[in-house]
Amino acid sequence: MAEKILEVQNLKKTFLSGKKSFTAVEDVSFFLNAGEVLGIVGESGSGKSTVAKMITHLTDITDGKIFFLGKDITHAKGKALRETYRELQMVFQTPAGSFDPRCTIGDGMGESLRNMGISKKETRNRVEKLLLTCGLTPEYADRYPHQVSGGECQRAAIARALALEPKVLICDEATSALDVTVQKQIMELLMKLKKEKQLSFLFICHDLALVQMFCDRVIVMHDGHVEEEGTPEEIIENPKTEYTKRLIESVL
Repeated sequence: MAEKILEVQNLKKTFLSGKKSFTAVEDVSFFLNAGEVLGIVGESGSGKSTVAKMITHLTDITDGKIFFLGKDITHAKGKALRETYRELQMVFQTPAGSFDPRCTIGDGMGESLRNMGISKKETRNRVEKLLLTCGLTPEYADRYPHQVSGGECQRAAIARALALEPKVLICDEATSALDVTVQKQIMELLMKLKKEKQLSFLFICHDLALVQMFCDRVIVMHDGHVEEEGTPEEIIENPKTEYTKRLIESVL
């Protein structure tokens, strides 16, 4: 039986603004098995990114539970949270925005390693190896985010996410800001990493062609809840709900 590496149960997120409240995510449950790619699809505003931000503690959880590697990390703080981040990393939609513009790419990539007490020399060695793994030459370590293209910056962001050898990568629309040719190259890189490093992925995306190519299972989100789930083929060829049918028709 496959090992569940990540599980979320009945996640809920309500945002308060003055006297008004808005529930962005309601009763969302799913799991991710070791070595699996789980796609999360849905229109903008369906709650996909909010779920990712709750899992990574970038936004507070209103209700529900998150289990990672068998541990309840719902309210993890301090050391427990730092240990979780070593195993769970996120790649964002806008690569340049995830790097400090005042620091070189190599500095940004090496920050987590330096924080672990790894020497400057060893950090540089690891940064250069990671760049090569992700299809960039070692010289990119000395460039600033504004000196590289969007695709190169996203490769560097993926390399940085790999620095602590995580078990799970959460890709939040990681290819949507890139043009089609670069998107294809980034997808090839992710597929290579999945195979070589036995990574598990939470792949948040609105492009069903990419989801079909990369994911083992898919959940469809709509208005903050899970509309349906299945393999990419089941969802695309035999959608169960009207919303999923409309979503597929709008992109195919």
